[in-house]
Amino acid sequence: MRELFEPASVAIIGASPDRTKVGNIILGNMIESGFQGPLYPVNPRYEEIMGLRCYPRVTDVPGPVEMAVIVVPAKAVLQVTEECGQKGVGAIVVISAGFKEVGLEGAVLERRLGELAHRYGMRVLGPNCLGLVNTHHRMNATFAREGPREGNIAISSQSGAICVVILDWAANINIGFSKFVSVGNKLDVDEGHLLEYLREDPFTKVIGMYIEGTDRGREFLRQAELTTRVKPVIALKAGRTSSGAKAASSHTGAMSGSDRVYDAAMRQAGVVRVGNIEEMFDLLQAFSTMPLPQGEGVAIVTNAGGLGVMAADACSDNGLTLASFEPATVERLREGLPPAASLYNPIDVVGDADAARYDHAIRTVMADPNVACVVALLAPTDLVDVSSVARTLTAFAGASPKPIVTSFVGGKEMLASIEMLKAAGVPNYPSPERGVRALAAMVEHRRNLEREEHQAVTPVEADRAAVREVITEVRAEGRLQLSESEGKRILRAYGIRTPEEGIAKDLPSALALAERIGYPVAMKVESPDIAHKTDIGGVVLDIDGPEELERSYQVMLSRVHEKLPRARITGVSIQRMVRGREVIVGMVRDDQFGPVVTFGLGGIFVEILRDVAHGIAPLDRNDAERMVRSIKAYPMLAGARGKRPGDIPALVDVILRVSQMAMEFPELEELEMNPVMVGDEGMGVTAVDALVTIKGEQQ
Repeated sequence: MRELFEPASVAIIGASPDRTKVGNIILGNMIESGFQGPLYPVNPRYEEIMGLRCYPRVTDVPGPVEMAVIVVPAKAVLQVTEECGQKGVGAIVVISAGFKEVGLEGAVLERRLGELAHRYGMRVLGPNCLGLVNTHHRMNATFAREGPREGNIAISSQSGAICVVILDWAANINIGFSKFVSVGNKLDVDEGHLLEYLREDPFTKVIGMYIEGTDRGREFLRQAELTTRVKPVIALKAGRTSSGAKAASSHTGAMSGSDRVYDAAMRQAGVVRVGNIEEMFDLLQAFSTMPLPQGEGVAIVTNAGGLGVMAADACSDNGLTLASFEPATVERLREGLPPAASLYNPIDVVGDADAARYDHAIRTVMADPNVACVVALLAPTDLVDVSSVARTLTAFAGASPKPIVTSFVGGKEMLASIEMLKAAGVPNYPSPERGVRALAAMVEHRRNLEREEHQAVTPVEADRAAVREVITEVRAEGRLQLSESEGKRILRAYGIRTPEEGIAKDLPSALALAERIGYPVAMKVESPDIAHKTDIGGVVLDIDGPEELERSYQVMLSRVHEKLPRARITGVSIQRMVRGREVIVGMVRDDQFGPVVTFGLGGIFVEILRDVAHGIAPLDRNDAERMVRSIKAYPMLAGARGKRPGDIPALVDVILRVSQMAMEFPELEELEMNPVMVGDEGMGVTAVDALVTIKGEQQ
């Protein structure tokens, strides 16, 4: 990656003296940025461009070329790439469009480009990209009209248009960049490579990424997890719906859409995900200018009570706590504030507050050990000198280990003061909510830094031969969906408890099974063609005697036949009735990230309530425990309102077994246990239903 970000010499292939051409803009940007090494324009039509000698081909350049920026028509790119390889170029930036983004012909061209670059050992950025910038290397190899100033933010974007938007935004506030990369079609260099490089970059403090999709999801996850232990990564993932969504036979599959998987992957890796570009700007501004909070207590200082209430609500919404002040802090506040002021969080210094009063309030709370960060709010009242307050706040920039964000709320009266704050590196936000969200992201990242290292996964004992046998039998019959009994054989092979049960072919054998198992029992239709038995009346619970079983047997089968007349009925399953708290544990295989494990509130309402958590396998015990704690129904499991807690350790163990099973058997496409009955503490858990789908052999 050095030749890409820190090349000693650069060739612009397709350079032009025409100011309307991309090749002209890139060469001009390289000159204007003050690039220190040799610059070689390449174009057979000219002998000189911008005072630099122009060469017909890159192979004609007399000296070494470490990086080449290619700006020629797509059909000429392969020839130019061949010449770069012959020249010994280490990295190429392919600005040219006309590759896989335009269809099949372009995709073929892009594949050939990749093969050619691989043969010569060249890294490729693009194609179809804006280029890249390294401000500390004085290199602007883009065709953006506005070049970034030097700073500590690194940006990666899959969209060139978003790059231009970010550059335009940065020009209006006091923000600079270390690296700026447009990845385009990501033929070679992608977000995973960039994270690996930027993690060690001493000039980068925070990384922002605009992502539309990832082809190497698991590698992105690995690199992101390593990077967020060193510096924050802020990601805007566009495309919330899955364009390649496939029909899912399970609730787990239906609830594990593309966006939910990305969300789980980013959370698991410690990436701070934002919902829009405005939020990304807000967070980049805070991370790049402010120290990281060392605690969680927030102090709010305002001259308008309403703004303080809004900020307090935002803290609650974003999981932040208002700091409780030490008695000495309250006493000191009382000494410098008028009787009408509120001395408790939020602190209202009253509408006629001057700069001295603001200074006293902020310095006082900054000194409180319970305060980790400060939100300073200001409304333009008739009595306040806005510029004086701004000057007071700028004194804290870089002088305190505690971050402070401001929200000067208003219009033209605030503009000059806001510019003063920007120039000093104090982030100002148009509303209290946006400032608080930025602080919450910083606190979230600090928590990520403190999270435990990913544990080595201890393999569980399993009868893998039994699983292989089931898969082989099902495939031999030309099926991809397992019956419930076949699914439970797989669960038992991995040590997951299922209820005592048996398959009855007729009513007499059903009665005999129930008598042997002991009432009450559950009765379910057994069919490889029915995924959700409850939906078609194929389940009867709490059968407490032979008379009720006899009545229910024929009614259930008639109901099933009426709704699904072509379904193959292989019998009925008679199972011991199991009670407990109902949860769902499942797995679906994602194209980018591999096995995704799902856990949540179970039963028939799972798809309606969607109280679920997702994790990317392989999971360690910390991952599984976080998943269990993250659902809203967790208090029900933990023992709310005096009830005994559920057997959470046993539940975590089941989640880990599903994770390992998914890693060891890539043939498993979907797996769902719904419901899993969680017994009281020490009583274990039981999977009372199993839905399993496998891949066809050709897959």
